[in-house]
Amino acid sequence: MSNQYNKLFRKKPPKELVEQILRATGLIGLHDLRWFIKDELIIDTQEEWLPLLHPFYLPCKAKRFLDKPLDTSSLITILRHCVRHHGYDLSVQERLYKEKKHSLYQLQPLASCKDLSGATLEVTFE
Repeated sequence: MSNQYNKLFRKKPPKELVEQILRATGLIGLHDLRWFIKDELIIDTQEEWLPLLHPFYLPCKAKRFLDKPLDTSSLITILRHCVRHHGYDLSVQERLYKEKKHSLYQLQPLASCKDLSGATLEVTFE
């Protein structure tokens, strides 16, 4: 666990809880690679998963992120916090979507195939 996330959580939220939260908000799970806008997220299911997540946050961070009215922006922040511990990131790109400019989000593995820093490549021409 990185130092940044030690400052948010008492202990790492279990993968099963993170998967449950993702499903309750309208995503399939950690392996859901669809692009989505924050307005597509379901926030009215918070009563079933928010109390389960509360004990994992540090008390001061729980007060800041969980003890206020939940909107889609704060839900994105909470999702970003939780998925990071399990090797994923919630990336964002601004694009035209349904003829309007939106921020599109996607769950992506942290160790993505885009990172070729440790790869060796050999090309032979015969």
